[in-house]
Amino acid sequence: PISKDFLPIKKIRSKLILPKHNTNNDIVISYLLKRGIDKDIIDYCIYNELIYEDINNNVIFIGYDYEQKIKYAGIRGTKETRFLKDAYGSDKQYSFRINAVENSKTVHLFESVIDLLSYATLLKLKKRNWKQDNLISLAGVYMPSKNLDSSKIPSTLKVFLEHYPEINRIVLHLDNDNAGIKASKAIIKSLSNQYKVINNPPLIGKDYNDFLLYYRNKYNER
Repeated sequence: PISKDFLPIKKIRSKLILPKHNTNNDIVISYLLKRGIDKDIIDYCIYNELIYEDINNNVIFIGYDYEQKIKYAGIRGTKETRFLKDAYGSDKQYSFRINAVENSKTVHLFESVIDLLSYATLLKLKKRNWKQDNLISLAGVYMPSKNLDSSKIPSTLKVFLEHYPEINRIVLHLDNDNAGIKASKAIIKSLSNQYKVINNPPLIGKDYNDFLLYYRNKYNER
């Protein structure tokens, strides 16, 4: 018999533990509205079970695998104190995303769900179809290796591209900080020989939520 010492080690993935639902989503809706997110987009996400409020009044962002099973839950506080974490057992390969309503060959990439929703809101404010293309959040900062040539692409993006081989265009909307700039360069270097990769960071501010709030204030878009 084979010694147990030489048996292959199976990677055991912890079961996802979802935060308990609150009886309503009122505080989460109020929080997202204050961040400038469009009410129709919030309602769309709640209706499609992408967002809900937990019993501690946190906003929960849900990610599904490609069989529509919940695999990820990002927890974000709605109070003044900054609070961010992933639910126990979350798999970032399947972080929050909004798929295009029709076939699209483009995917847009963001660091956070708030930035993704901010970008969608900007499109809606400009009377454009915010559900035309695929939108994906990395659920946090992607840190490439110091040597960009040896950097791996984010697992969320890698799994998405494997599942949708028709994708030929990737648009990066990462933050205007050192980490975001490095991450964009790494992804461009890794994928530009296979895809058309466009770098489109926010024109104003650190991230797309900053840009959205600036845009709303400038053009009186309340």
